[in-house]
Amino acid sequence: MKMLRALGLLLAAALLLAACDYKELCYDHSHRYHLMLELSLKLDMGYDFEVDDETHTKINLPEVMKVNYYDPLTNKARSSEYVKGNGGELFVERDSYNMVVYNFGTEWTQVRGEGDINTLEAFTSDITDLKTRELSSFTRSGEYEAPGPIIYTPDHLLVSHLKVDLPRFIEDSVMTIKADGETIIETYSFEMPNVTGVKNIKEIETFVTNQARGNYFGKGELRAEPCTIYFPIEPKAGTQGIKSAFNTFGKLPGESRCYLHIIFRDTAGREILASEDITDQFVNPDHHIVIDDEIDVPEPPSSGIAPTVEPWEEVIHDVPIG
Repeated sequence: MKMLRALGLLLAAALLLAACDYKELCYDHSHRYHLMLELSLKLDMGYDFEVDDETHTKINLPEVMKVNYYDPLTNKARSSEYVKGNGGELFVERDSYNMVVYNFGTEWTQVRGEGDINTLEAFTSDITDLKTRELSSFTRSGEYEAPGPIIYTPDHLLVSHLKVDLPRFIEDSVMTIKADGETIIETYSFEMPNVTGVKNIKEIETFVTNQARGNYFGKGELRAEPCTIYFPIEPKAGTQGIKSAFNTFGKLPGESRCYLHIIFRDTAGREILASEDITDQFVNPDHHIVIDDEIDVPEPPSSGIAPTVEPWEEVIHDVPIG
């Protein structure tokens, strides 16, 4: 009886070992490719112009990049992974892929439609209704009819496209691939040299019309839907003129005109409006826009009331305890 029990235990152990060996074969990494991705990320904002402000055009090289694998026949997503900004190790099933690599976690630029390479899109959110009402100052004047939504200016998105073919039968399962990542966002510098009374300006609101609503960066096409880009400018007291820069997905494809509308608000809340057709300046290779209009922001009239706040008086009281 004891011998039969011992034989049974040995048989169970043998079956368990056989099951373990089978499981190990099923999860053997030889079915997968070990890729070493080397990324070279560069940002060419397209202009040679010093901007004093700390604007949204500034970018630090990203810490994390997302890698999407797409089937080259169906364009459908197969899987995704994450690597560091300079690349890293990837593990993917042996097959052929179209790879799209882009930086992950931007502040304003969002990504959607990742399930298909043709719907993979970068976009930004609509601005608040308050900003829309501010732009209506130009709408009421008859100068501008707002086509599409008003959106926040996008952050730079560094993108790289790769095609890889990983043979199913090969002894060496390690491959090193190199890729360059470049921004899909256009940056334009902006200058109004003939603005006086800058010290009297509290804030500047700026709108650029007939821009592309987004970028289908999986297939490399702008979204053919109009929008208006919104960006604020910080006035610098003690200077004449204003300088800044803004980002855009690009000019709306087609024959549409681009207008730059600006609202200057002085320290008393009064507004000065300015508009300029900048369509022709969008084709400048230096991406530099200049508006020569003379704008004078006078000092607001004094109300004659100079409110003051009396200093706090120190009062000490003894508080009995117990």
